[in-house]
Amino acid sequence: MTLLEEETKPAPGKPWHWKEINLEDKFQRCAAAALKIKREPVKKERELPVISALQSKINNIFHKIEKHIPTIRLTSFNKSTSAKNSKAFISNPRAQYCIGEDLVVQLDMYDYFNKMKTYGGDFIRSRLFSQELGASVSGKVEDFNNGSYFVHFPLYWEGNVQVSSMLFHPSEGISALWRSRHSSLGVLGFQGKFENFTQNAVTECGFKLNTTKEVCEYLDPDDEEAFYCIKPSDLPCDSLTDMKAVNLFSSYLTKEEAKLFQRSNIAVEIPKNFKVINVENCKKYNDTAKPKCETGMTSPFPSGYFYKNIWNPVYCNMTLYTSKEHFIKCLQRKKLFLIGDSTLRQFIMHFTEGVKTTWTMHLTPVTNYLGFNQMNWNSWQKTLLAVNIDKDIYVFYKRHAIPLESFRFYYFKEDKYISRQIDQLGGGMDTIIAITLGQHFRHFPLTLYIRRVINIRRAIERLFLRSPETKVIIKSENTREIHASVEKTGDFHGYTQYLALREVFQGMNVGFVDAWDMTVSSATENIHPPGYTLQGIMSMTFTFAC
Repeated sequence: MTLLEEETKPAPGKPWHWKEINLEDKFQRCAAAALKIKREPVKKERELPVISALQSKINNIFHKIEKHIPTIRLTSFNKSTSAKNSKAFISNPRAQYCIGEDLVVQLDMYDYFNKMKTYGGDFIRSRLFSQELGASVSGKVEDFNNGSYFVHFPLYWEGNVQVSSMLFHPSEGISALWRSRHSSLGVLGFQGKFENFTQNAVTECGFKLNTTKEVCEYLDPDDEEAFYCIKPSDLPCDSLTDMKAVNLFSSYLTKEEAKLFQRSNIAVEIPKNFKVINVENCKKYNDTAKPKCETGMTSPFPSGYFYKNIWNPVYCNMTLYTSKEHFIKCLQRKKLFLIGDSTLRQFIMHFTEGVKTTWTMHLTPVTNYLGFNQMNWNSWQKTLLAVNIDKDIYVFYKRHAIPLESFRFYYFKEDKYISRQIDQLGGGMDTIIAITLGQHFRHFPLTLYIRRVINIRRAIERLFLRSPETKVIIKSENTREIHASVEKTGDFHGYTQYLALREVFQGMNVGFVDAWDMTVSSATENIHPPGYTLQGIMSMTFTFAC
């Protein structure tokens, strides 16, 4: 019998598989003793973190936008771009300007030392307009990354036109805003209220928490969305009932950078060496026949223009919605779900508080609020329901989920991400879904917004599998007041989200309402645009819907 056989022989009365010692250990001890080999622990290869398919998409879109962001560290305020020292002139001057052609304006940017800039990245907003005609169009900015820019203006109407090119923020400011936005998990905090019978507690909440305390995790694993609250010591996580935002009063700008965002340095007009330009209908230019605006169409930029205060998309024909009868014709026997923020809530308020063709007075409403009093509909975050029983119209407004900039507690348990709200809808020929989000995401890193809109797209794809005839309209966010906090909610953050939104929904069978383009074109400085701008946004939405 060999040594191995001897040591593995079962003890009397024991089964064959029973052994007194670990066979592997005994063998290795014998081998090590015989060969004098020192046993080393097995080294495991370092495992790399696994990136999900969703995260990979988020990263791709983020980096696509990031590569256009300047990386400049401000050393002196006077080395930043000065709008007043910069120059605007016509790049292609000619004796005659005709409808159907492009006017190209060149911008040469200078600093406060009156030295021409050698790099690009300035945030410029331009428009061509004729005030007396109620006409305007956005300019498309081309950055040569050497301090010079072309702004392309398509000429759509006959008459005198003026150019406005404003430097909203210099490239040094854009670099600082991008760094600030991604230096933290957000410049807005949250508090959650937990209640259980007579007990209650308020704790800190957020998308991530820097704490050693026990936390409650509110996780959506399919969408890879997570939100956290510090757990109260004597209350369960399920007892979270209410939420509110908290201003963190945090800034990631240096003192020198903060000077760039003083009101006098925001949206400053760039001087031009020309005044009014006369545009003529040289060849009796007529628009070629365009199809009706339908879901799935590609929206260019600029996507349209205002003329006589009416929005004219350049790639399709829009139906003008101005009266109660127009909306009723579209919505009769339909269910309309408005999901998003207060800029969509504006729709249900308009239906319910009345419509008149001037859009300045409110008369007979399209629908009536159901079960809501004054206090309810004054709170933008409240869910609203309006119906017209005679015409079988159902209009429902619900906010998108966290983050919400509401500084008073609202009922959190009814919150659902937009993707989940879509999943709960059956859809069908009688269903219209309009979606917008963006304003409340400006406080947080861009990846949070990208994740949310990708998840919305995935939910719409699931909806179309079960109900391909459902109409879905995506409305981009509006520009907002210039005096808004630039670092927290400024329009540059909105612009990067606008780029992400266009990227995510390209090639999809949805209607894309370019409210960003409309509000830039009309020079609206109101997060809730009034009058003809709102009329254009709503008309475009319901042209797609009906």
